[in-house]
Amino acid sequence: KETFVAIETDKEASQTDVKLLYKDYTEPKVTVTVQDYKDDLKQSLYSIMINNRLGELANSPTPPFTYGFSFHGGVGARTKEGYQSFAMTQDGKQLESLRVLVEENQRVKKFGFNESELERAKLQMLASSEKSYKDRDKTNSDRFVGQYQGNFLRKNPTPGIEWTYNAMPKLLKEIRVSDVNALIGNYLKDDNRVVVLTGPEKEGTKKPTEQEVLSILNNKMDNITAYNDVPVASSLLRKVPVAGKIEKKESNAKLGSTTLYLSNGAKVTYKKTDFKNDEVLMEAVSFGGTNLFSNEDYKKTQWASGALTEAGFSGLKTNDIKKFMSGKIASVSPYMYNISEGFRGSSTPKDMEYMFQMIYAYFTDLNLDKDAYEGFKVKQKSFYDNMAASPDAYFSQEFYGYLNKDNPRFTGIFPNEKNWQETDYELTYKKYKERFDNASDFEFFFVGNIDDKTMEDYATKYIASLPATGKKEKAVDLGFRLPKGNINKVINKGTEPKSKVVITYYGDASYNAKEALAMEALGEILTIKLTEQLREKESGVYGVNASGFLNKVPYGSFRFNISFPCGPENAEKLTQSALAELQKIIDNGPEATDL
Repeated sequence: KETFVAIETDKEASQTDVKLLYKDYTEPKVTVTVQDYKDDLKQSLYSIMINNRLGELANSPTPPFTYGFSFHGGVGARTKEGYQSFAMTQDGKQLESLRVLVEENQRVKKFGFNESELERAKLQMLASSEKSYKDRDKTNSDRFVGQYQGNFLRKNPTPGIEWTYNAMPKLLKEIRVSDVNALIGNYLKDDNRVVVLTGPEKEGTKKPTEQEVLSILNNKMDNITAYNDVPVASSLLRKVPVAGKIEKKESNAKLGSTTLYLSNGAKVTYKKTDFKNDEVLMEAVSFGGTNLFSNEDYKKTQWASGALTEAGFSGLKTNDIKKFMSGKIASVSPYMYNISEGFRGSSTPKDMEYMFQMIYAYFTDLNLDKDAYEGFKVKQKSFYDNMAASPDAYFSQEFYGYLNKDNPRFTGIFPNEKNWQETDYELTYKKYKERFDNASDFEFFFVGNIDDKTMEDYATKYIASLPATGKKEKAVDLGFRLPKGNINKVINKGTEPKSKVVITYYGDASYNAKEALAMEALGEILTIKLTEQLREKESGVYGVNASGFLNKVPYGSFRFNISFPCGPENAEKLTQSALAELQKIIDNGPEATDL
């Protein structure tokens, strides 16, 4: 009858969480009939709609949590289900996050969802179902295994994607918004509740009390208002691009690829494949990157570059774009690395034009939004501050900090308060615009189920129309190198008897494609030998990994790593065993069976 509340902290906790659970009175209902499946669809629609609302709050200028979600489902035991609301939040904000979760649940209970929200949720489900259906002959075996396992353990039916694809549109058409709104009446209750708050144990952070938690849960929230569903945008672009043209077209018979040379100097290389029926992958690359920034500008922009996309484009906020893209499958993410800038993206063939429109918008019409940056900073600070409490994260910080101790641009793998104070969002935006002001320095690569005519149409309309200067940049080597010599570094952190060993070799090397493949193979072969020796013979590790690679830009270099977790008492002995296995390969080469 009472509500159970657990409030726990741990010095090594890497995130601050809130979990609210309303347990079902009855055991889970097994999906057997078509009506059962229709009921499952109602629950899925509910989850999509409530999570869209929670996502909008997480993307707001003053986010109550880093992310939040709600759903009805299993609670860790096969015989128990319940309605669950979860949030990952910032230190000191657990009560506020709990209040928002309770408030959003109560808003649904009091006012329900809107017809427009339901239609977007249906489109989202249909798009996902269509993608699965079109790739039904490419389904990974583990998907079948999972279905058979669910059938054996829980009597879940396995109708298959064809039946699902044909049945879903008909059943969704029958589901009304009132059907979905009715669910929350069974979800929310005053008894059979559990609240779990967990987070890092920190000096100066006040721990919530059970009474404060219960006070929020029992608040009737009479002043709550209905959700305002902002109209969906009509387009991803504010202006229609002026199409360029294709100057030259080349085919590479060996690779099976086609390259289009566009009028603004940009290149588009694409390859038609049949690995997936309903997928197109994209990457665009231009040399230059943040190595062209001064040391001072780099430090001011390093931690803000992730905020640029939070601002949206074409005058649309992130939430506007997400609403517009309901039922469409396409995404693009710009990036700025040390030696290059570019984009990564994917889409279905049907929605490929939206991917091209996003490329055009990120190139020409990225928003400048200080409020979006402030919201991004709140979430990032919380995430990184808590990550630093983890011994593994601390190890990485110390490890890379030591290797980069003479690097004038290195500020750590996690930003601290000083880094955030030095960060300049407007300068970051300006630097982004500089890096993406010249399409003639970009080459775009597309792989997937591609139609030649469609690719040519989109390339001329959305890529050949991009601004260009004709300037070609190169990857710049700033001259910094990791310290030389045989270095042994011991880092102590944490309360549990656990060690982590990292052995790394590095240096300059002439790049050669064959050597690069050999170095990769060496990592796989050594992983086999280390597993046999350290795990199977010495019983010292659960898992061990070795990997090697060569780099071509900005200078020829190599890296070879061995890493494994183990008990502190075995760290030195296992390190020597690992080095001995490597030495055997150095002396004798790999064994034929391993190769």
